[in-house]
Amino acid sequence: MENWGYVRVSTNADKQAATWQHQADLLTQAGATNIFKEESSAGHHRPIFEDMLEQAMDRAEQTGQPVNIHITKMDRAFRDIEHAIRTVKRSHKHGIRFTLHDIAKTPLDPSDAAQSLHFHVLAAIGQFEKDRFAERRAVGIAKAKSEGKYKGRAPTARAKSADVLALHARDFKAPEIAKQLGIGVASVYRILADHKAKADA
Repeated sequence: MENWGYVRVSTNADKQAATWQHQADLLTQAGATNIFKEESSAGHHRPIFEDMLEQAMDRAEQTGQPVNIHITKMDRAFRDIEHAIRTVKRSHKHGIRFTLHDIAKTPLDPSDAAQSLHFHVLAAIGQFEKDRFAERRAVGIAKAKSEGKYKGRAPTARAKSADVLALHARDFKAPEIAKQLGIGVASVYRILADHKAKADA
C-alpha cells in the first residue's frame, strides 16, 4: 500500500510556513512519500485535494493496491461533515484509505461500526465548532459595524482576477500565474473556475 499525504493552510502559505512545514513533517514521519500541498480557506473548494483523489483512484486501479492518504486533522481535508462522510465512503470503494491522525494512526475503515461512530462523532463536533465560530464572528462584525469600526476584509487574491485572466489568456499555467502575481495556486484555480462558471451561465 502506498502512503500519500495532504497538507492545507487556510491563508497565504508564506505567512503560515511553520504550520505548513509542521504538517508535512508529521506526514513524512508517518511514511507519506507523495505529499500534496494546498492553500485554501476552510469553506472553499479544494481543487488540489480533488485532483489528489483522482490520481489516487487511478493509482489504486493500476496497481491493485490501496492508496493510504495521511492527513494531520480532519478539518484540513474536509469542508464540512457532509463532505467528510461522502468523500470517505466514495473513496473507500475506489481503493483509497484515509489515516486521519487526530482520530487514529491506522487507516479508517468506514465499514467498521466502532470506527464509523468515532468518525461521525468527531466530524459532528468539528462542524459544531465551525458553526459556533461563524456565529461569534458574525456577532463581532455586527458590534464593530454599530461602533463604526468595521472596515471589511483586506483585499485578497480576487483583487487580481483581471491579471489572472489576462495571463491565462496568454497560455500561462496556474503555477506560473501564482508565482508571477504572488498568490496561491488554489486562488488561481478558484478565479479561473468562477470565470468559467460565469461564462457558461
